[in-house]
Amino acid sequence: MRKIGGFKVLVVSGCLLTAACGSASTPSGSSGTANVSEAQQLAKAAEAPQSSWKPAGQPFNASVARGKSMWYVSVSLSIPFEQFMVQGMKEGGAAVGVTTVGFDAKSSVAEATRGIEEAIQAKAGVIFVDGFPPNLVAPAIAQAKAAGIPVLTANSQGPGPLLPGAPAGVVGSATHPFADPGKIEADWIVADSKGKANIIYLRSSDVPVITDIEKNAFVSELNKLCSSCKVQVVDVPTSQWSQLTPKTASLIRANPNANYFVPDFDGEVIFMVPGVTSANAQSKVKLVSFNATPSVMTNLKQAYVVAAETGGPNLLQGWAFADQGLRVLAGQQPLQDLNIPTRLFDATNISSIDLSQQESEWYGTGDYRAKYKQQWGVSG
Repeated sequence: MRKIGGFKVLVVSGCLLTAACGSASTPSGSSGTANVSEAQQLAKAAEAPQSSWKPAGQPFNASVARGKSMWYVSVSLSIPFEQFMVQGMKEGGAAVGVTTVGFDAKSSVAEATRGIEEAIQAKAGVIFVDGFPPNLVAPAIAQAKAAGIPVLTANSQGPGPLLPGAPAGVVGSATHPFADPGKIEADWIVADSKGKANIIYLRSSDVPVITDIEKNAFVSELNKLCSSCKVQVVDVPTSQWSQLTPKTASLIRANPNANYFVPDFDGEVIFMVPGVTSANAQSKVKLVSFNATPSVMTNLKQAYVVAAETGGPNLLQGWAFADQGLRVLAGQQPLQDLNIPTRLFDATNISSIDLSQQESEWYGTGDYRAKYKQQWGVSG
């Protein structure tokens, strides 16, 4: 047991309450009250579409990057969100004649290193290193710097300046504001439970910077609004997501009072829904997660186990990453914030969402492709 922001949190490291780990009880929350009214107001605001959205930064001439390439070394292309990133980057890059290559690092530092080395051999114009703290692949980044290839970190910190200690050769970052979904999910759970939430939060320790930003925002908001709520943090590395069906059922049986499960990414939800069903807990357990990938949104619309989703427009985010890469290729300074919005989906607004539409249409951002092309000086 330890405290984060004064809130009692049980951290279970490296395993999922299996026989090898032993069992652990859900910690008792501090006696106190919940500000349900404020949580309801915050959740309602997060449900609104982004009608006035526009790309970050000033327009620039992206045509000077024509013929160059961007490499995206993904932490894992088995994650639907990551597939959207590559697709969006490919679309955006193609609009100005730039090629995008996605490389699957399979959650392995060694594979990420190999991906960077392949990008260097291919004479990439810019390399994105996704999900891994850049210090883990510092030697490969040094090779890229020696070859004159700039590196951008991707999804390994929040918006803002580069984190201290980034290896030489890293010139900027491209990322979602990961604190936003954590905060919004806490708001929704406090409102939905009326201050009576018993939560198991699933964190992936192999992408610690991202998951810690989201988790810490979640716990901090829960501490602020609901001192009587309870949360237990369980470590599920991305390499173990495929095991989540039986492990979710085990967690439910070991924690019979848990009523909310919050995996940090909804790539986990795909495996967790069958686990909830096998434990016959679909009437008492609610899943709340982040990314709003289409298959999980279908579960939400069917009101089956998934009760709320936060997400950003995933293809739009791919275009935003392309914008960042094109800026570097064009000799511009990379942006510190890509202005990627987050929206909350639940029973109050999911009926208005047409899941047959391209997912970025769910956010009310308008024709983001046309907006980016205008930003880059591209006609048509």
